[in-house]
Amino acid sequence: MSEISPNSLPNVCGAKTKFGRCQNPPMENGRCRLHGGLTPKRHPNHQAKFNALKTGRYSKQLIRQIDQLNDELNRLDKLICNV
Repeated sequence: MSEISPNSLPNVCGAKTKFGRCQNPPMENGRCRLHGGLTPKRHPNHQAKFNALKTGRYSKQLIRQIDQLNDELNRLDKLICNV
């Protein structure tokens, strides 16, 4: 894993503001003090935002289970209505 070198960081933040682009220089960690920003790509931990599963709400497995439960509820509704 490579270290962050001062040469690899941008000279200004560049975030869009209502007055144009942010011209603040980055802090030592490479982020703007006002806008934060993403972890620099050369940072060893830059993949962390991609591998964090917080809830699994939109996982394929959960969506499949929800579909199965909805199908079962629909079948039960039809049985109740036909009685």
